Amino acid sequence: MDRQQINSILFFILLVIFSAFFSSSETAFTSASRIRLQTESENGDEKAKKALNLQTQFDSLLSTILIGNNLVNIASSSIATVFFIKLSPTYGASIATIITTILLLLFGEITPKLLAKISPENFAKATAPFLKIIMSLLKPIVWILNQWQHFIKKLVPLSNNETISEDELLSIVDEARLGGSIELEEHQLVKAAIEFDDKDVSSILTPRVDIVGFDLRDSDEEIRALFARTPFSRLVVYDEDVDNVVGTLHVKDFYRYLNAKEKSRLKFKSFDNLLTKPLFVPPTMALSDLLTSMQQAYTHIGIVVDEHGGIIGIVTMEDALEELVGEIWDESDVVRSEVKRLNNKDKYLIQGTYALDKFFDLFEMKHEDEWLSSTVSGFIIEQFERIPHNNDTLEYKGLKITVVNAQQQRVNEIIAEKI
Repeated sequence: MDRQQINSILFFILLVIFSAFFSSSETAFTSASRIRLQTESENGDEKAKKALNLQTQFDSLLSTILIGNNLVNIASSSIATVFFIKLSPTYGASIATIITTILLLLFGEITPKLLAKISPENFAKATAPFLKIIMSLLKPIVWILNQWQHFIKKLVPLSNNETISEDELLSIVDEARLGGSIELEEHQLVKAAIEFDDKDVSSILTPRVDIVGFDLRDSDEEIRALFARTPFSRLVVYDEDVDNVVGTLHVKDFYRYLNAKEKSRLKFKSFDNLLTKPLFVPPTMALSDLLTSMQQAYTHIGIVVDEHGGIIGIVTMEDALEELVGEIWDESDVVRSEVKRLNNKDKYLIQGTYALDKFFDLFEMKHEDEWLSSTVSGFIIEQFERIPHNNDTLEYKGLKITVVNAQQQRVNEIIAEKI
């Protein structure tokens, strides 16, 4: 083998390395997280800053990579063809094609792209300085290609939505959790915050039948007894009927009124000026809008009304905040789980107030059907098309559901198990 052939082999190997460089760069910059690079850049990582700068010029970068990759692939094929034709004029071209294709696919495409996919940000940071130099060298050709791209885009208008969707943001959060960048609690909180605006008042309201309140005409002793036997610091106040809510009263204001009344020896009752004006909200209001409305109205309770003005329930600021941070327990709360696993791992005792979407998620079931109800109780009633009795059973998509505790108006508890 003469020196020229050795040089040809060495040059061919060098071109394959360049092909691997361009292929890995393409995958790295396509897959790299801009948010992660930006975070590292803001923390003083100069390599991340250079990679981020190139990523913001993605059209020029991609043109540079494609031009460079095509040039080295064509050059390597030409060198291999000349080399093998000298060895075998008859079959040299065919041998060169087969060997070049295998080597470029294996070492110039597949392997470098697989490696770059594992850690795209690190590959992007490593290749950025060299790509910057190559971009400068190929600038005239890249400029021509960019003009061609702009011309094509004008002929065929394409949507240019560079904003991050909610699903993409959730994926980033999941990746951060899997990568150990954030703790489980942080992951749950961020996901809850992202999904917060997808929930509305109807998903967290306390139904009308569970509203605790009193009539304006009730005696002081009746109101005092009601406050004493309930864990709530605020009660709904209505005039004759629950549909005619006039406000809410805080327990501290009520006892302040009693003290003032006792000291002044008043013989009439009037705490109208102590009532918080009711905030009426529709069941379709987003939870973020609910919190804003409560802040503006300086109240902790919203009265949920239907399209006809009838009261269908109440919602509290605590209910909304629990969708973000989980259950908030105080010393007066009775801790009761809405779901209790029984002996069988796929058998659960479930409260009727349990959210329907959580119920389906518990059993890893798709819930493509539209339901009028948002709770397990409503779902069971829809299935039976009546108020079920204790021990009534039904089967639904591989689940056996048994009613454990039902009243005239609703289902309190069920047992659900996989068949």
